[in-house]
Amino acid sequence: MSLKRSNIKVPLVASIVTLIAIAILVKLGFWQLDRAHQKQQLFADFAQARNLQARPLAQRLSSTTQLTRFELVSITGRFDTQRYFLIDNQMVDGHPGYHVIALLKSQQLSERLPVNLGWIKAPRSRTEIPTVELPQQELTLEGLVRIPQANQFISQVFEEQQTAWPKRVQEFIPPTISEYTGIELKPYELLLVSPQLKGFRQQWKPQVMEPAKHQAYAVQWFSLAIACLVVYLVVLYKLNKTKQEETP
Repeated sequence: MSLKRSNIKVPLVASIVTLIAIAILVKLGFWQLDRAHQKQQLFADFAQARNLQARPLAQRLSSTTQLTRFELVSITGRFDTQRYFLIDNQMVDGHPGYHVIALLKSQQLSERLPVNLGWIKAPRSRTEIPTVELPQQELTLEGLVRIPQANQFISQVFEEQQTAWPKRVQEFIPPTISEYTGIELKPYELLLVSPQLKGFRQQWKPQVMEPAKHQAYAVQWFSLAIACLVVYLVVLYKLNKTKQEETP
């Protein structure tokens, strides 16, 4: 039995709700595609930066253009061997560890420059803080500029009643660290590229969701929108079919 078009009834409220739901799902799908595009650009910028020649940081700071993310720069100085930071909960190959942030003192800068030296494995005991031996001699470093973004899910950066060095932190946001410790810091950090320091593992890449996952989420949202439309049409068909069968 086919439906007579002139007798088809469309429930207004259900139709409006369905259209709103489909619009939201489609919008979420396109949002995920936009995020995927942004992440693709982020990974492209990172890959390109690794192949460029490092520029002196002092020279870049004196120019009119701002530092860009993952820009490769060089700087000469000495590490503060007494004060450094351990970023907690850093997993590599299933092993817990820390990223070590050292503070570089340079005659070219008025503030300390945070330098991420890489990953070290954590001791078995949580109460044990690893000791890191930092180079004492003057070094010329090359590194990628990274501007850390605060994690909204982290409410407490420092552990309570932590007075000794090194300091274990949940994230390293230079302005927050500077306010807490009183140490003047640059508002960014360097991901150390060279020299390769013994004992540190460096696997630098953007710490974000990969584009493929955003694309997969987009497919899910679009699929839900299609499913919502199909369910609506099936229910609408059955509802009108039943009413026409009941009509003499």
